[in-house]
Amino acid sequence: MAIGILLATSLLVAVNLVYLNGLVITKPIIISHRGVDDGNGVQNTIPALIKTSKEHPDYVEMDIQVTKDHQFVVMHDPTLKALAGINKKPSQLTLKQLEKITVRENGHQAKIPSFDAYLKAARQHHQKLLVEIKTSSAYTSADTKRFINRYGATLLAHHDQVHTLSYKVMRDLKRLDSQQFVSYILPYNLTFPHTDANGYTMEVTTLNDQFVDKADRNHKTVYAWDIDDTDQMDRMMFMGVTGIITDNLKEMQQEAKSNTDHPSYAKLLLTFMNELSLTSNE
Repeated sequence: MAIGILLATSLLVAVNLVYLNGLVITKPIIISHRGVDDGNGVQNTIPALIKTSKEHPDYVEMDIQVTKDHQFVVMHDPTLKALAGINKKPSQLTLKQLEKITVRENGHQAKIPSFDAYLKAARQHHQKLLVEIKTSSAYTSADTKRFINRYGATLLAHHDQVHTLSYKVMRDLKRLDSQQFVSYILPYNLTFPHTDANGYTMEVTTLNDQFVDKADRNHKTVYAWDIDDTDQMDRMMFMGVTGIITDNLKEMQQEAKSNTDHPSYAKLLLTFMNELSLTSNE
């Protein structure tokens, strides 16, 4: 009995020592959300991409949609109202019409870019992309095939990745090009999905260590979004997520470096206790 207690105590001490020395904290891939950092430009535009790429994110996450003439334009919102003051959907205008429009945000302005132009700028600045394919009523299966035929080879060659909220688009991408890295976006953690996706992009609110553990066992990556404060970053690092998507790139880069290079014992212990509390409340 005494030997058993001693072994259990020794194991607990060993685990705590490993944890407090930062050995179980992993440094995640850090991804700039919509190609900006702390409002340094207009989301999903080339000037913001160029500025943000100088901070060396692992990936720049950006959004594409189909246009009226079934080309690909870089745009997140379902309409142009918020950024351009135009009550139109991207799918109601041609690519040439969209490229003439100026969008404004955070005191900056820029033209709406085509995906071809954005991709070219990313290549010139040696920046890898995480491309979100956003669907609308205008999007068809032919658009997925067109995307792979036109961009699949170059995305593979430059180690870019794709993610999407559409199960059908994810499935079709993997069927058309099994080598393509495709993450399936999940807004909620309801159950662990068994799909052909390479990984899952999940909103942080319901993401927990059980999901991350299951993903790891199934050889799937996990990207968490949006991670915009240091407490969230600490928790994601403790969980062992593959990557985080953030609007505050530089701050999260510094936090990741601090946690892995010079971990604070007090901070690590606080994170550990928070994790225990969250687990006990589930």
